[in-house]
Amino acid sequence: MDFAILDAIQGSWRNPFLDAVMPFVTHLGDLALVWLLAAAVLLAQPKRRTYGLAVLLAVVLAAAVGALVLKPLFGRTRPFEAAGFMGLLIPAPTGSSFPSNHSMVSFAAATALCCLPEKGRAVTATKAGAVVVACLIAFSRIYLYVHFPSDIAVGAVLGIALGFASVALAKKLRPGEGRPVE
Repeated sequence: MDFAILDAIQGSWRNPFLDAVMPFVTHLGDLALVWLLAAAVLLAQPKRRTYGLAVLLAVVLAAAVGALVLKPLFGRTRPFEAAGFMGLLIPAPTGSSFPSNHSMVSFAAATALCCLPEKGRAVTATKAGAVVVACLIAFSRIYLYVHFPSDIAVGAVLGIALGFASVALAKKLRPGEGRPVE
């Protein structure tokens, strides 16, 4: 089923516009820079520091669990290697495929951001933007044929769980902070 989805995307969605955009999108997840920037912005605001810490913890926990525990444990071959796919638009990633760290880190950070207790248009737009960026980064990994869809799905689910865990941990580390801003 994984290859059927990958091949359907290659056959139906592949076009010059997405070929140019998807490498850029996937690079947003490289080293989690987009998420570290979001954490820095939140950490710079006294009333949002708990959530900045949560985003930072989410990035670190997800990256560590993926790279140090799950990838070595499963050692799954990447789809472009397994299929002999020659149409890569980015340099061939190294390491195993399962789970997608780009997806796990992105969904962990986006989940932590979505836990901001505030309301309002700007906060709602920030939360929606974080989810859209996480989804785009995840999809880019499939479009670029460097992850199986199941790598993405498991990475997203684990990332969401780690995002919630990071918020809980940040609240324990900073008790009394992180209440809704009036």
